[in-house]
Amino acid sequence: MNDIINETIQDKKSKSFIIKKNFIVFRWILLLIVIPVFLFASDESFMSKEFWICFSSAVVYNSLVTSLLVLNKSKWAERAVSIVFYMDIVVICTFSYVLGGIQSDIYFILFFIIAYYGTGRDVSDTVFISIFALLMYSISSIFYEIGNLSNLNYLNLIIRGIFIIFAAYGISGIIIEVKKYDELHKKEFKRARTDKLTGLANRHYFDQKLEEEALYAEYSRKPLNILMFDIDNFKVFNDSYGHLWGDKLLALFGDIIIQSIRKTDIPVRYGGEEFIILIRDLDLEIAKSVGERIRCQLERQNMYLQEGDSSKKVTVSCGIAQFPTHSNDIKKVVEYSDKALYYAKEIGKNVVVCYDEIGKLDKKDFSKAY
Repeated sequence: MNDIINETIQDKKSKSFIIKKNFIVFRWILLLIVIPVFLFASDESFMSKEFWICFSSAVVYNSLVTSLLVLNKSKWAERAVSIVFYMDIVVICTFSYVLGGIQSDIYFILFFIIAYYGTGRDVSDTVFISIFALLMYSISSIFYEIGNLSNLNYLNLIIRGIFIIFAAYGISGIIIEVKKYDELHKKEFKRARTDKLTGLANRHYFDQKLEEEALYAEYSRKPLNILMFDIDNFKVFNDSYGHLWGDKLLALFGDIIIQSIRKTDIPVRYGGEEFIILIRDLDLEIAKSVGERIRCQLERQNMYLQEGDSSKKVTVSCGIAQFPTHSNDIKKVVEYSDKALYYAKEIGKNVVVCYDEIGKLDKKDFSKAY
């Protein structure tokens, strides 16, 4: 299992490394190839002192950004990456200033920065960075002609500003469509893994999640508890009141489970009147107390198995097993929780039994409950 965990971690690290590598390569190509091309295409001298001072500063700056991306392990570093995009705009606008102001077409690079930044963020973030780009570009263009503003082509500046706004508008539209698709995808995914009647996870999702939770338990060195429930004499209730009330009982029990567990716990309708809860990080006694709380909550509903017979309440039995305490094989732990549940049924129902307790508990008299 350690090999599987290591492979999963390595896979995530590999994907993260590829994304960072592509971004870093893109930045260096932009700086070392694309920006010098704009120098050759401009009217500025190849020996322009201002350009090479700016270029050298940009190389140092990009080296710092590369180090930040490579060593990006803290929350502070993640936030700093967002600031990098705003600094990139300042750098490009500085190049625009030294390469002829509004006469240079280097401002086109701003579109790439806005697009790269915007596609991974919200519309509001895209709007903010676009406004910032527009302001910085306007300032750099005006400063270039500060001694002779009458030569500034204001119409050209306005048109280029409109292009930046259009770029932001187009990217925002893409973001909105992507988010719509993402929300639709999430809804479809949720439907595929959710039991329609109870709102709990379904068996298919449980089968997918079980291995993942076992990996987490193994990696964190904390236990994973499996609580398996079965509503006692559900067929009798169903036959007495009909399938509609049977469905209502299942939905009610699903609500009781949700109200009795943490958000990190995973409740599942395992099939029919069987339910499972995956509970991380708790010792066996506390996990058993969760099962007891759920059992008591259903018993307090004062629902009865047959009409006209108030002596037989609707109850639930529960079996519990723990990974890796009872087995290092997570599938066997599920099997052991089922055995504990079967034993709970055998000794009288309406009881919570841990796998360790099989064979140690006496058969109880539940004549009042049944």
